[in-house]
Amino acid sequence: MNLIYRGSVKDLYQNNDKIVFEYSNRYSIFDWGEMPDEIPHKGEALAAMASMFFEHLSARGFSSHYLSGRSRTSIEVQPVKVLRPEWKGEAYDYSMYASRPTQCLVPLEVIFRRHLGQGNSLEGRLKKNPAYLADLELSKMPTSADSFMPALVEVSTKLETTDRYLSKADVAAMNVVNDAEYAALRKNTQDVAAELEKLFASFGVKLWDGKLEFAFTHENNGQRGLVLVDSIGPDELRLTYEGLPLSKEFLRQIYAGSEWSEAVKKAKDLAKERKTEAWKSICENELGQRPAALNAEQIQVSSWLYLALANEIATVLNKPRPFDENINLKFWHQKALSLLEKKP
Repeated sequence: MNLIYRGSVKDLYQNNDKIVFEYSNRYSIFDWGEMPDEIPHKGEALAAMASMFFEHLSARGFSSHYLSGRSRTSIEVQPVKVLRPEWKGEAYDYSMYASRPTQCLVPLEVIFRRHLGQGNSLEGRLKKNPAYLADLELSKMPTSADSFMPALVEVSTKLETTDRYLSKADVAAMNVVNDAEYAALRKNTQDVAAELEKLFASFGVKLWDGKLEFAFTHENNGQRGLVLVDSIGPDELRLTYEGLPLSKEFLRQIYAGSEWSEAVKKAKDLAKERKTEAWKSICENELGQRPAALNAEQIQVSSWLYLALANEIATVLNKPRPFDENINLKFWHQKALSLLEKKP
């Protein structure tokens, strides 16, 4: 196998005519990329969950690039081209999408929101730009207590150094999808979100929001088809169990309020003002901040999060539990609550 891409969480290998996703124990938060620590067995849990999610969705009619599980830490998928926009001057150039390529990644991340909750970014963005309400098909300003059925859908950039939320006008200017494809992205995302919500609710987990990725397939009557790609798991979804974050949000909460996390916010603002993509360099070199390492308890409880969730999903799907039978969500909740209560 040939390594073709090393990401912050998983590595991609070419294996003849297939792509192998090798899930690591690395993690990334706040767009930083690889963090100082690794989370034991995280890669095994993510591979197990990705297989279970894709197989569950396939049985309900949702197409994806998933082919099969390959090992304890990897899955095999169909290859998808990634056409990366280039930074030119003060903006990214998406002109390679004008020819309407197929069998390639849609360069948009599709975000769905079933519930808002405290601290959501949407309320603040809407206050700054009330016209965005129309793009979201909302008739009034939402509050943190609001829920949406079907899920509210937004899109952001996927292949830039920092994700940017996009209006309909922004998407149109990028010329990466036509109106029918944009509508299909929204509808497919809402349908997948509804199916995932039912699955999680069956074992007491609340799905708040998440992000999905798609690839273009063949074109028919002026509209390219869409299939799910990348991965599905707690790194792409915001979940809670009995009030505690059961996703990457748990790791964000550990770091929230730290000097580094505050510096990340400031660095992104400075980069935006300067019209540069180099916010991470600003954070490290100008503000002098890098993420601190986690302590042993934080690492262990974070590991149990992934193992417990994988075990619970396997149970409701009538599959063997991939990890120690004693690691379940009740066990994790007790340990996580104790850990977070110690946070200043």
